[in-house]
Amino acid sequence: MKNNKLRTFRISKLRKGKVKGVGFFEGIRLKIAGRIDGSRNLPRECGDARWISPYLDREVRSYDEFSSRMWGHLQIEEEDEYARLGELMDSLVHTRSQLKSAEADLAAALSREGGVDTSRKHGESKLTEAQVTARRANERAKRLAPLRSRVSTLQSKLVAEADEFSALRNKIIEDNNSTRMICARVKDHLLQRMDVYWNSALLKHSENARMPAVPSIEVTSHAEGVYMEPHKALMQRAELISQSLSKEEKEAA
Repeated sequence: MKNNKLRTFRISKLRKGKVKGVGFFEGIRLKIAGRIDGSRNLPRECGDARWISPYLDREVRSYDEFSSRMWGHLQIEEEDEYARLGELMDSLVHTRSQLKSAEADLAAALSREGGVDTSRKHGESKLTEAQVTARRANERAKRLAPLRSRVSTLQSKLVAEADEFSALRNKIIEDNNSTRMICARVKDHLLQRMDVYWNSALLKHSENARMPAVPSIEVTSHAEGVYMEPHKALMQRAELISQSLSKEEKEAA
């Protein structure tokens, strides 16, 4: 239920997410803010050839806050998924190791059994060759049954874990991508707001001839990096396991 609500929240933000909408009335406010700042010779040139004003700085910080909130929501949503992914990767490695050991034990047992046994035991003198062979085959099958059963059980467990691992890894990747897309959409919207403000400020600014045609302000957020850093090693390991599983599937096909 929690994940469904947060997923719905992200979808809603993809459709409507914004620092503020550049509608008709909002556009008027941006133009007024630009004209007022322009008459005060804002934005002003910084030492690195950037032009900045308190209004533009507030816009940039508002995006940073929005981005942090989105990645923070995602962290809350994905906590259990990341924990489960780690458990599955550990279990996959262990199960694969157990399976190889079980297959080796079965192969060794088959080697010891040798070919078809047709020897007769006490009380089987009256049985036909076919009956004796069938008895020996049944006895052989019973001896090997526990080993075969262990191999089969581990194979089923490995397949189930691999399927869950792949589905969970894909979900995490897609959730990350959707959040990244939302933040990119809001960033684009923010740049439009800056353009409206900047264009209006140019009209009143005393140094408008020196000002760039559009604001050269870097809009960045560290929230994605902060979110991804603690999961980086886990996802790199997941990628290697995913490649290994894909290779095994191709070889088995």
